[in-house]
Amino acid sequence: MPPEARRHIAEDHIAWLTTVTDSGAPAPNPVWFVPDGDDLVVFSAPGSRKVHNIAERPTVTLNFNSDPHGSDIVVINGTASATPNKKSSGLRAYLDKYEASITGELGTTVEEIDRVYSTELRITPTRVRLTPPA
Repeated sequence: MPPEARRHIAEDHIAWLTTVTDSGAPAPNPVWFVPDGDDLVVFSAPGSRKVHNIAERPTVTLNFNSDPHGSDIVVINGTASATPNKKSSGLRAYLDKYEASITGELGTTVEEIDRVYSTELRITPTRVRLTPPA
């Protein structure tokens, strides 16, 4: 993974996960994510379109926001898989990154997030595209 991508993975709070719908249209959604080995992990509600789309068409992209001038672009292409009945609280990196947002901004509990977003989406990168920072 290039250093530019590693920096976004470490510092960015959200990224845009794009799946492909039944009609072939791209479907970008903002997601929370963490690295797990060489993979990136997202949690989703089991009945979400993301989960359906990945089951049918596992090719995805994870896009990170650019800088204000349109530079520092990182796009990770990959293959995703969905695993039901997983808890984000079982992934220490996820809690380290998002627990304050869960209990603060969202005003909920880790247990509630585990209950609602119980499908793990695991993205295995196949290609990284980037532009250098300005």
